Amino acid sequence: MNTSTRRLLGGLAIAAVLLLGQGGSVRAADPSATPIPAAPSGPTGNEMLSVQPSLISLTAKPGATTTAQLTVRSAANLSVTIKTQGLGQALDGSFTALAPDKDTGAFSARSMITASPESLTVKPGDTIKLNVNIAVPANAGDGTRYAILTITGMPPAPAGSSNVGFGVELGVSTIVQIANTPQHKTGTIDGIDIGKALPGQPLPVTVSFKNTGDTHYGAVPDELVTSATLQDAAGAELASATANGNQLSLIPGFTRGMPLTMTPSKPLVDGTTYHIEVGAGLKDGTIFDRKAMDFTWSGGGALSPTAAPISAPPASAPTPATSDTGLIIAAAMLSAGVVALLFLILPRIRRRPNSDGGAADK
Repeated sequence: MNTSTRRLLGGLAIAAVLLLGQGGSVRAADPSATPIPAAPSGPTGNEMLSVQPSLISLTAKPGATTTAQLTVRSAANLSVTIKTQGLGQALDGSFTALAPDKDTGAFSARSMITASPESLTVKPGDTIKLNVNIAVPANAGDGTRYAILTITGMPPAPAGSSNVGFGVELGVSTIVQIANTPQHKTGTIDGIDIGKALPGQPLPVTVSFKNTGDTHYGAVPDELVTSATLQDAAGAELASATANGNQLSLIPGFTRGMPLTMTPSKPLVDGTTYHIEVGAGLKDGTIFDRKAMDFTWSGGGALSPTAAPISAPPASAPTPATSDTGLIIAAAMLSAGVVALLFLILPRIRRRPNSDGGAADK
């Protein structure tokens, strides 16, 4: 595994402690609502339950079946359930677990994966082996597929009370690259949003980029890069900015907002028209898309945004690529349960050949 990638993304499954009691959902604070009592203190998730590894990542041929193994260790009396869910991503880059009715994308591995056993009871000191079976359909297609195994431990009701208890939820990301198929790398810019800025303040810009390929972007060599230039009506450059993509993971089928901060060389003037041009691609020079927009500055914000022509790309610029080299793992954060938040950060891995012609983790 590349050391810098390991340091950047890591291989962590941070447990969330679930507070079990009255009330059934999390909601934003309501000024008129009755204050909710503070949660009682209790054990952390890592003390109650742990799982290794936190990532299953492999390459398998269409029609093949393979098995991985997880080790679950317990420090509490818990009823444990294991579920396979889809992996989704929000505009802010956070990752979520998708229930079957929401997991409708073409790049889901959820239906390929089953865990055995799917439920068990553990006590302090127990170490349990779980088998994770991955069956790749013969018509799986090209690219890479994604899912999350959620492992939820629920304690027995506390003696003398049915009101409060502590549970824990872990997650194991599962990434399946379809062997002997290309990893198509494409994407489009779906929007440019210019935020408000006071005089002398940096100008916040968000570029909405959609991964239209069939594999993820993130770490070397598939680092996403987003750039922008701001010009006045005469074409003079006022500011430029670039977002390095080594922290901008994006799985296929989803859109992520790429934040940029621009500092104009002179204040923007109310009633004046400006031109912004943005591009998105890979650090190796691959260009996925370019878009431009004209807008009028007024009262610290952009008014009347209108699509505009872009400059011709450099003659030597590469075109969107198709590649099957490297399996670079996305970062994942899973939000699930009553008041659970699970963070999963997925490392880059290397592959070695399997006897069946695929590749395995190393």
